[in-house]
Amino acid sequence: MRKQISPRIYCSVFCSAFLLAVVVLLGSTAVLGQTNPQGQETPAATAQSQVGPSQRVQLEGELEILYQDFKAQGRLSYSLKLPDGTRVPLRFVKHPPTHLLTGDHVRANGQLSGGSLILYSGSTSLTKTTTTSNSKTTTTSTAPSSIPVPYTFGAQSTLVILVNFQDDAIEPYAVADAQNAFFVTANNFFMENSYGQTSITGTVVGWYTIPESVTTCNTSQIATDAQNAAVAAGTNLSNYTRYVYAFPQNNACGFAGSSYVGGNPSQSWINGSSLDIHVIDHELGHAFGLWHSHLDDCGTTATICSSGTVVEYGDDLDTMGVPQTASAHYNTFQKERLGWLNYGASPSIQTVQTSGTYTINPYELGGSGPNALKILKSTDPTTGAKTWYYIEARQAIGFDAFLSNSIYYTQNETTGVLFHVGTDGDGNTSDLLDMTPATPTYYGWFDPSLVANQDFQDSAAGVTFTTESVTSAGATVNVQFSGGGSTTQSPSLAVATNQTNYSPGQTVSIAATATSGGSPVANVSVSFAVTKANGSQVTGSATTGKDGVAVYKLRLKQTDPAGTYIAGAAATIKGNPDSATTEFTLQ
Repeated sequence: MRKQISPRIYCSVFCSAFLLAVVVLLGSTAVLGQTNPQGQETPAATAQSQVGPSQRVQLEGELEILYQDFKAQGRLSYSLKLPDGTRVPLRFVKHPPTHLLTGDHVRANGQLSGGSLILYSGSTSLTKTTTTSNSKTTTTSTAPSSIPVPYTFGAQSTLVILVNFQDDAIEPYAVADAQNAFFVTANNFFMENSYGQTSITGTVVGWYTIPESVTTCNTSQIATDAQNAAVAAGTNLSNYTRYVYAFPQNNACGFAGSSYVGGNPSQSWINGSSLDIHVIDHELGHAFGLWHSHLDDCGTTATICSSGTVVEYGDDLDTMGVPQTASAHYNTFQKERLGWLNYGASPSIQTVQTSGTYTINPYELGGSGPNALKILKSTDPTTGAKTWYYIEARQAIGFDAFLSNSIYYTQNETTGVLFHVGTDGDGNTSDLLDMTPATPTYYGWFDPSLVANQDFQDSAAGVTFTTESVTSAGATVNVQFSGGGSTTQSPSLAVATNQTNYSPGQTVSIAATATSGGSPVANVSVSFAVTKANGSQVTGSATTGKDGVAVYKLRLKQTDPAGTYIAGAAATIKGNPDSATTEFTLQ
């Protein structure tokens, strides 16, 4: 398991900027101590007193995922907003749901404890549902979020509500300052990052004095009071899809900024007696659906490893990463999730599957692309999720112009190519890789790029990268797969079920297909494992026939738990191990 630590912040560089929180990276085995982010009493505590501490329950509502970015600590919390508006904190034994967004309607199966709902896993204990006026449809809970993440294109109609407190009714900055910060500077940032496809428009209203004390912090109540004040002054909330609540420094809240991850409308909070554009761009990034951008620190001798230390805000070349006065472009993995790369009219990302030399454009510029390369790094043997290398070439252009600062930057950021990794369907897996691990940490990883005439090899993935040249016009990278071949012809395993939704008593037919070079492979022994919604597992095996297909059948019992099930298959095909997963729902 990778360790997690605080971001390494260098005051010689960043003391002029606020320091964001260190949010503990979501672990894969530890129970997360998430707390109710809104300070509201939840019905879970009352329910627990009635049914006992070990009572398993099923609740439905809207998922809420909240980041709070403090100066000295951080918090990432989950809650379930019930139909009556109350919130139940959610705690996960493992695998919190980083594939979902705020506003997703979910069914949660868990155990009440201490006023919270304890869930085994965000993958198996949460079922995403779609509700209509006449029916409710259950869908998979762990399918990757659609790309793009919803609501990321066009004019983003944003309402900024300025409020202060009944015992601290100050107005530390003017309405015009907020207008300029959001609808000029932040708008320019989003227009440039999206290559002209997304803008921040809207209105600033206030100042309003709300009936709250500066000595307390209830973000939900601040939002409610702010909205009520705006409506009373004639604002039509339905005209906006993003709400931002800005207020003078409130030490009871402590955070510099806070935001839900996604949501429609999205909601963000800005705390401070001045407006920091980095905070605004960071929190709006969360509101769009982004998680943090990390760095994977493998020490001084390695770039990649299986037990590295994740530096939560370690990506100093991404606004969702290290805090600083500048707002760097979001990285390739983040932009791909937003649809601002490799979707529709966005610049392309070239997926490399064959050995060769490839050219990419300067990352900050628009056009048809490609603006980045994407190469398969690994496939998870249990879940089948694919992790990718992303390669981009930064130049000191636009909001990345700060890279021309020769005191702290230009060590190699603009003379090499950057490597990030990210995993399909998991928004919290953006990691910057350090291509110069031997550099003393005093430099703050300001030289993470692979410069010209240097190479990087991932023997496990069977690929070697060499940067051939980097200029202001772009970069040329040579990619060599083991044997000089292609990734497209390697043996592979696929798995599918005969339907997606089942009722107790029905039989699930799980088919695994083994191929090599696009042709079926017979006589392959396939191991099957089905993980139920409560985390228990059943296993079986079968052998592929002439068509390359092996079938395993599972009869669902009346006592089996409702929810999302993961069906996995694993096999060794012509000496190459592979695995795949799919999902189905028991209603």
